[in-house]
This record gives sequence, C-alpha cells and structure tokens, in this order.
Amino acid sequence: PNPVNDRLYIETEAEINEVVVYDIFGRRQVTETPSHQGNVAIDVSSLKSGIYFVKINTEKGNIVKRIIKD
Repeated sequence: PNPVNDRLYIETEAEINEVVVYDIFGRRQVTETPSHQGNVAIDVSSLKSGIYFVKINTEKGNIVKRIIKD
C-alpha cells in the first residue's frame, strides 16, 4: 500500500460511480461521487493517521484497496 497524505489519487479506465473510505472497524469515513470519468482525487486530509480501506465502485464491479494515511 502507498502512503497517503492529504489527497488520494485514483487512476482507472473504468467509470467510477462511488468511492468510500472505511476505517479498520468498517465505519464509513469519506464518501465521494465523482462527477467525471478517469482520474479522481479524494480529499482525506480530515482523517487521522492509520490504516483505511478504499472501496471503489466502478461500472465493472467493486475494488477494495488498503491505504495508509500519514
């Protein structure tokens, strides 16, 4: 996993419907609905340092990735 500071950058060729960031307890911390296709930047500056999971809902299905917030 790549460390993240204030912005989480997501690059995909699929259309992103929604991005949700969860803490390690499964609590929803950030929800973003991008208004465009392609690269997306999510503001995570309000999150405390730690491990989080990012669920990316695309036209092709869901992807879950782990990130570390510095």
